[in-house]
Amino acid sequence: MASYTAGPNFLQGFTQIVPIIVGAQIADLSAVNINTIATVATPASGKKLQLIGGSISLSADASVLFEDNSAATANFVYRTPLILAKTAYDFWSGKILSSADNVLKATSSASATITGVLWFANV
Repeated sequence: MASYTAGPNFLQGFTQIVPIIVGAQIADLSAVNINTIATVATPASGKKLQLIGGSISLSADASVLFEDNSAATANFVYRTPLILAKTAYDFWSGKILSSADNVLKATSSASATITGVLWFANV
């Protein structure tokens, strides 16, 4: 097994390790437009999605708001701080969405696309 050295971006490499440790699934985000709310992860049928965390970057300086199934205020899951463009941001959450089959959505505070991975579990 490869060894990893802690550094400024110590989660680099966890894309392959985290799913083994916690049985997580990976949502691969490849330049997903989040100027308006967009689906970023979908649970298995009949299951609730639990956002475990992620490693993301944005095309522009912005904050990302992850929401439970819609853009309603009560559906807050996780908000990042302002992320500088093309800078990695690693986070952990643990929040379980409110209902089975609800998708995880994201939107940004500025016109941006999101790239990276999200780790989630079906519970």
